[in-house]
Amino acid sequence: MTEPGTSGSALPAMKYFMVLWGIADNFGGMTTMSLHRGSAFQLHGGRTATIVTFDPKPSYASTVERLQGQGQLAAGTEVLNVFQHYRSKGLGNVDGPLPIDVPVDKGETGLPEVVLDPEGKVFTRTRLRPDGSTVAVRQFYRPDGTEFLRDEAPQDRTGKGLGRFLTLLDISGAPVAQWRQAGDFYRSWLRSLAAGEPSTFIVDSAFASRIVSPLESENIIKFMVLHNSHIASGGDPFKGKMAAGQKLIHENTLAWDGIVFLTQKHRQDYEERFGTASNLFTVSNPKPRVDSLPDFASRSTNGVMVCRLEAQKNVPHAIDVMARVHQVMPQVKLDIYGAGSLREELQTRIDELSLQDVVHLHGHTPNAAAKFETARFSLLTSRNEGQPLSLMESLGRGCPPVSYDIRYGPSDVIDDGENGFLVSAGDVDAAADRVIQLCGGDELAQKMGEVAWDRSIRFSDTAVINQWALAIEKAWDQRAQRVVLSDLSLKLREVGYIASGGLEIAADVLWTQHSGPAAQEVLAANLVIGRRAGGKPAFLPMEVVERMPGRLVVSGSALISDLDRGVDASNNELDIFVQVHGSNVLKTFRVGFPGPTHSWVPYATVHGSLSLKLV
Repeated sequence: MTEPGTSGSALPAMKYFMVLWGIADNFGGMTTMSLHRGSAFQLHGGRTATIVTFDPKPSYASTVERLQGQGQLAAGTEVLNVFQHYRSKGLGNVDGPLPIDVPVDKGETGLPEVVLDPEGKVFTRTRLRPDGSTVAVRQFYRPDGTEFLRDEAPQDRTGKGLGRFLTLLDISGAPVAQWRQAGDFYRSWLRSLAAGEPSTFIVDSAFASRIVSPLESENIIKFMVLHNSHIASGGDPFKGKMAAGQKLIHENTLAWDGIVFLTQKHRQDYEERFGTASNLFTVSNPKPRVDSLPDFASRSTNGVMVCRLEAQKNVPHAIDVMARVHQVMPQVKLDIYGAGSLREELQTRIDELSLQDVVHLHGHTPNAAAKFETARFSLLTSRNEGQPLSLMESLGRGCPPVSYDIRYGPSDVIDDGENGFLVSAGDVDAAADRVIQLCGGDELAQKMGEVAWDRSIRFSDTAVINQWALAIEKAWDQRAQRVVLSDLSLKLREVGYIASGGLEIAADVLWTQHSGPAAQEVLAANLVIGRRAGGKPAFLPMEVVERMPGRLVVSGSALISDLDRGVDASNNELDIFVQVHGSNVLKTFRVGFPGPTHSWVPYATVHGSLSLKLV
């Protein structure tokens, strides 16, 4: 395998793949960014990047044509789908497990459901179980009518499942390769795309991350981009629960060559809660500005908001902002572009406040970002974000935003009072005051618009590709030192209480190693004291008592001064963790209660004597 070079490009000379589960007709910001990045790698980075998808879609031809027509996909950027690939290609020598005989299906099935391709030819036939949702067998067909893939889950007469079998078939119907899990089938395809050459897979979809995460090959590095906060509903970064969609990613970050945060603040919060590792990177999304600053004379006093009409975007607050603005400046309007499940509810709120002539819901509008070019201001009232693309689009068109100062993104791109305004999250009155300022004076609005456009070069395609180049080069250089483990776990040995106050913990760290330098020489541990009411946790180094293949014995203590730090009457409960770290490994374990569910625990009596209580 040859080492990647640069050959005059910012990006190393490798194969590049942007990974999505699929491309929906009305996709959101995450898909937009993946497609744009693929195009930018080609147009500004000098490297072709292929978009790969896994959804069983009959054809992507019309989707690609539409995206290219809308300027969302560069000409020459290929979209590959695993099913369309095997439908249209000769199989040749498929690198997969040899087929075995599939057990005869003795379960009940209904009539087949047929999906046709755009030419009216059969793409799939699916037979379901009597429950109407469980797939018994799904057959995939070439345009000539021959079957190329069979995905079946046979049952015996009692309804017991006999496993899953995905079998590729040649033109004669003979099986050539077979997998027992869909993920293994998909990963085999990804390896075939890389073809043994240095390759980078950049994953944007949390769902697709389950496919790419276990993909291990010496010629492949893989990045996971976090488009949203790792904390559910934008909660407290130090005590909030992990976002459900990202939970599996964060439980196994060591599987990735790169975990990519879109903003430095997001990465900082993550590291202050969980620690740092060699595979954490910060790379902004790109959002190129228009070539020249739009003429201020063409701007009305209207504002623009581009977002999904969902709870996260908190559009009711934007409506409330405009209700207050309307009392002072009745000529100011707000146009909201985007679709979502809350449209009717939002329209009802607009009607109740008699703002039908003030706030307009336009629904999904292609190239809605162009509306920022004739707007006086933009609004962002979201509860939480990963990196709000609409802010970057607004700035890149010289339209100063008024934004809640939420995690994450606004404070990374808005310099308050210079290229836009930041107000405290939820402060409707402050947001309304800033809108009135922008609409009340041309000099302020024009000056802020100029600064907004000028500074938006920070997230141009060229700037962001340079960030990607640095991350890719570092990840590639680090790949030989990447520790590949499975079954990383913590087994508690002992918890004790120190006479002067505090506690002691001893534990085993266990794992199975697959590759990389010996983990027992790389790994270390910290005792982590988490404050349940909020605030940053404390990290206390633990002693490694013994190192051996597949196991560390660690011990550590927290003195009463460590436990008391940052504690007051409202913050007097602590959670105890052990953090395992080293190279790309970063894993935090909640320390379990030392004993059975019902156990005797020590406490101090009013006279300072030792007693036990059953809990």
